[in-house]
Amino acid sequence: MKAIITGLALAFAAVPAAASEGVDMRFECGATAAEGGETPNLHGNWDFLMAVGGEPSFGLMSIGFVGDAYRGSLTPVRTAPVVLRSITLTGNAIHMVVASRDGDVLFDGTLAANGNRMCGAVTYHGGNSFPMVAQKRPSTYPSPPQAERRQPSQSQPSSR
Repeated sequence: MKAIITGLALAFAAVPAAASEGVDMRFECGATAAEGGETPNLHGNWDFLMAVGGEPSFGLMSIGFVGDAYRGSLTPVRTAPVVLRSITLTGNAIHMVVASRDGDVLFDGTLAANGNRMCGAVTYHGGNSFPMVAQKRPSTYPSPPQAERRQPSQSQPSSR
């Protein structure tokens, strides 16, 4: 995380606010999780940074469980929060579908070996794609083990 913040600070320091040129940001996650290892737990808060048309865009992503599935929210600094409609982790490949006013936005990337960083690309409705990195914040909250997660009950509300 310190490297991301340092890189962001350098990007802002190197480019004057009035500059018309974009910043070239490159995100790398390093080694990816080994196949067959313990499934990483994505539950928690993540800081994210995107390079949208050469401009840095950052915010907070919160991931939790609804039954045994991941769901969450994404709150960019410059816009309103949006819903993480689905989050799928297959090996070290991660896929997220983000609901937006104009249609779904997709994230496809990889998870670092320690499970605390994801790198990839966000693809918007028109096909534009931008790099993104997310770093998980440390937490002491004990997330339930996968074996203990279950689907929420589908009980009907009582009618009186």
